Amino acid sequence: MVSFCELCGKQTAEVIKKIRVENSVFNVCIACSKRGKPIEFSTSNLRTSSSPSSIHGKITKNPGSSTLQYSPKTSTTKPGSYSSRPRPMPRNRPPPQNKINLTDEMILNPEFPKVIREARNKKGITHEQLGQKINEKVTLLKKVETGTIKPDDILSKKLERFLGIKLFINSNEEDSE
Repeated sequence: MVSFCELCGKQTAEVIKKIRVENSVFNVCIACSKRGKPIEFSTSNLRTSSSPSSIHGKITKNPGSSTLQYSPKTSTTKPGSYSSRPRPMPRNRPPPQNKINLTDEMILNPEFPKVIREARNKKGITHEQLGQKINEKVTLLKKVETGTIKPDDILSKKLERFLGIKLFINSNEEDSE
């Protein structure tokens, strides 16, 4: 009878041995039999090796044979039931927010060039001095002051902090004016 090794997949006509690998039983060829613990024990092997009954199973002697067979212990849990491992507690999620605001309420003041220029002049510093203090290029500061370009959020916050001004206004305030 032709059979296949369950580990390497080779077709073998030779004797198939049963071995145990990590609590699983496999029918394997002679070459793969060294990869696990043998399940069929002869009486001569039983004397030299440790008792396999300590590995959760029974050793039974087949009638009319000198070979002892190992039958693995069956699980005591019911089919379909889970092991006695503790289940993790479900994580509490925060309740969903009622309203998600898709628009930013704070916008850049349309008169930002005038506000920046007046604050810089009030402090009595030049573009070069301001650029050194807030670590920005002079040409960028001049373009912002003339209104050629709008400052990004980072530059706006730097100017607000150093000059002590408010560049962002509430969009609702602008609509009411």
